[in-house]
Amino acid sequence: MSRSVDLFIDAKVALDEVADALGRLAGAPLVPEPEQARWRLRQGETHATLAEHPYGDDGKLLFTRYRFALSARVASEVRTRDTPEAAVLRRVAQLIQQGPAWPVLLVHDLQYSELAGAGETDGAGEPDGSADWPDPATPVTGAAGPDAADAARADPIPGAAG
Repeated sequence: MSRSVDLFIDAKVALDEVADALGRLAGAPLVPEPEQARWRLRQGETHATLAEHPYGDDGKLLFTRYRFALSARVASEVRTRDTPEAAVLRRVAQLIQQGPAWPVLLVHDLQYSELAGAGETDGAGEPDGSADWPDPATPVTGAAGPDAADAARADPIPGAAG
């Protein structure tokens, strides 16, 4: 199983426009990945990939509200909240709230198998393991705001609009 920190983004613009905006906000341009509809953010040793995400809703976590995800894989032996990847994505979430103000949802420890990451699903249209949530999701509210289910699993981000 791979573990990740994922920043889900609801932007009504094209992927390349989101990549351009995030690059300006983060102070590091995102680089397109050849022959793929993905963009890579690099900040020091930390890497994250921006793309349209394949996830369906997971119970009351409504991932389909968000078109894109900026995702970073993390080591399995550390708490996702304590990783450099989580710090980078928290910072990007805060910058989005100050800039374009797109609604975002920061999720710690979205687990999925390598095959699911390549497009295999559990038969219900969701990647295998997508419902495994040892750590809470962290909503960062935007124009849409969190729903009650998101708020119940919240880990507030300091300085984020609420």
